[in-house]
Amino acid sequence: MITALFMAWAIGANDSAKAVGTAVGSGVIGFKRAVLLIGIFTTLGVFLGGSGVSGTVSGLARGMSAGEVGLVLFSAASAVTIASLWGRPISTTQSIIGGLVGASLALGLPVDWWTVGRIASAWVLSPIVAALFAVAIYRLYKPILKRIKGLRNLELAQKWLVFTAAAFSAFNLGANELSNVAGLMEGLGVNGPFKLLLALTLTLGALTFSYGVMMTVGRDISPLGPTSAFSSQFGASLAVSSANLIGLPVSSGQAIVGAISGLGLYKGEHVNLKLLVGIVKGWVIAPVFAGAVSYVLISILA
Repeated sequence: MITALFMAWAIGANDSAKAVGTAVGSGVIGFKRAVLLIGIFTTLGVFLGGSGVSGTVSGLARGMSAGEVGLVLFSAASAVTIASLWGRPISTTQSIIGGLVGASLALGLPVDWWTVGRIASAWVLSPIVAALFAVAIYRLYKPILKRIKGLRNLELAQKWLVFTAAAFSAFNLGANELSNVAGLMEGLGVNGPFKLLLALTLTLGALTFSYGVMMTVGRDISPLGPTSAFSSQFGASLAVSSANLIGLPVSSGQAIVGAISGLGLYKGEHVNLKLLVGIVKGWVIAPVFAGAVSYVLISILA
């Protein structure tokens, strides 16, 4: 249970930035209000929207003991924490799946490569789909804003739309990333109130350690105004929600990075390609690192 809480804290430190980073980076929502939003909507997401993802992840851990699952979570959380120290948004989902594959190989358990392949294909497609959604939303959304009369009314409409997109994304964070952890714990018979404890721990991670990653997402990839922030965040959320509906655990981080960079390129704005290359490298390194650590720890301790 302690390693599950460590993982939830690590998700808050890294993935919460992807849920509200555009809102904070564009100046629409302050950091503390963003953390409060994370706490409320992530809790709703893990209780109301995560059953399909939980079932997929718990299936990959079939045959593992509580101690072995704990080592998987420790390995994944360590990878995420290192990335957060570096200020880079990586995929907690990938880290957990990588840890599970490493543990299965160490234990001699069969790996469901078909499910792993489906998940991996979703990781590749989610940033592309998110970028397409972001561009489509931007094209629909911008003409509507031009019809709003009065600067104050325009600013108010933009703020509420960005807030709504961030709340939707935070819900997905609970329904997807946090449900990865909840699914593993459900497989061990730990359910119900423990989900609330996971959500509270995630919120603590967001409060104490997420600011650096939040600025990377919301400020450093590409310039974001309220219009771009809403379009990127909502496009990424739609991509993640689509995966949730079919029970695939995808990365909200990959979705939001794809949405921001795709929309930036569409608008002809500067996109920090050097930073993007570093982020993509992290997406590859994280699951490999988590899988290797999980393999070594289980080989030694299990």
